[in-house]
Amino acid sequence: MAKLFASTRTMLSRTIVIAMFVLGVLSCESASTVEEVVVIGGGLMGSATGWQLSKQGKEVLLIERQGAVYTFGSSFGEARISRSLGPKGDVFSYLQQVSVAETKDLIAYLNEAKPAEPHTMEDIYRTAPVTYIRYQSQAEQVARLLADQEDPYEYAADREQARRLFGMDVPDSVMVIREYKPYSGTLNPSVLISKLHQGMAQAGSRVFYNEKVVGLRKKRGLYEIQIENTQTGTLKTIRSKKVVAAAGPYNGELVKEVAPYFEQLITPKRLFLAFFRIDPAVYNRFSADEQERLKQSYPVADIKDEIFYSMIERYDNEGMPVLKVGGHFLRTDIDKLDAVWEKELDQQEIAWSKEKTLGYLTMLNLPVQEKDLQFISGYSCVYSVTQSEIPYVANIISEDGEIDPDFVLVGGMSGIGAKGSLTYGLIASNLLLQQTGSSAMYQKTVQALGTGRLSREVIELN
Repeated sequence: MAKLFASTRTMLSRTIVIAMFVLGVLSCESASTVEEVVVIGGGLMGSATGWQLSKQGKEVLLIERQGAVYTFGSSFGEARISRSLGPKGDVFSYLQQVSVAETKDLIAYLNEAKPAEPHTMEDIYRTAPVTYIRYQSQAEQVARLLADQEDPYEYAADREQARRLFGMDVPDSVMVIREYKPYSGTLNPSVLISKLHQGMAQAGSRVFYNEKVVGLRKKRGLYEIQIENTQTGTLKTIRSKKVVAAAGPYNGELVKEVAPYFEQLITPKRLFLAFFRIDPAVYNRFSADEQERLKQSYPVADIKDEIFYSMIERYDNEGMPVLKVGGHFLRTDIDKLDAVWEKELDQQEIAWSKEKTLGYLTMLNLPVQEKDLQFISGYSCVYSVTQSEIPYVANIISEDGEIDPDFVLVGGMSGIGAKGSLTYGLIASNLLLQQTGSSAMYQKTVQALGTGRLSREVIELN
């Protein structure tokens, strides 16, 4: 019996030693796998932030629920308007201008590694005049916009000037402004995202595709992030010292455990986008001057009511321009966010898009009738809308009212984020690293987007 107890004690001791060894190994492994920074969301905002952090020497893990090629979402598609024109000291003009400069730095960085396969700004941007339709009732706003304006532009204050400058036939109530500047026009979000991911990889960071974040909380000073593989359903948990939430309309649900107020501050809204082309038989009868007039007249923003906007998304395999059409304020409520991307356009939405497109082509004196406009397709998009229509790039506020220096949210873009994406990323990166910019415009922009404003709005909610 004594031998049996002795044997049992020996086996137990060995088991304890082995268990302690295994726990030690697991503990060391866990400690070594704590991420430095995790960015959640691989669209324009998350990718821009991931790149800016990588450029500053941080090892970043970017988590994206889709694959490397987007099939839906706020960053889906081939064209977004890139415009600079704004009144003196305008934050959104600054965001676009700095983003262009930051994109040039990205291109230069990529070309250092593979000079034989050069990247260019033209891969991303299609420089074109940006046309703004304004109205006599907005004369004071237009005067402020153009006062001391540094961006090159042309301005038609009445119908006769519009005909002379732009070959347009507009109503007496309309004024036309046209902006001319390198890299104003449109930008391709899918190409820009791809280059941002390449830049991150080149700097030593990683991107996890097809991984959906299903849980996020703070525990013992670290963030625990539970992710699910969207293809296999496999679950795993990773830990990180710092986090950036840039999940677009999913931000509110994502941060509900650490910053629940964002579900009240940011509201996802559905918008529709429609795509048309002119009947090729009609378009091919256009004169060279008429084809050029169409090309030089997109993108366009009609600054009235719902704000009709349109741009050339791409050219199809017959060489026909495909026109993308939307209404900035034509927003509807969403019942189920995951299902909204599949919602098709109804006939009223198609009819509105067609009517607005035909009206603009008529202004351009182009020989197009309603029957000549061919509806190609449409899809639903989602804006993340704030009450002020101004985005957030801010450290979150913890339960005890303190600013969390290790967590930044980028969101509430309200449909205006693409043109300034790399600047939003730069600000988010600086906030997370507790750095700042020196210019007065940088400080003004941070105040407009940032933590001080968020603090005030959280207090108002409470």
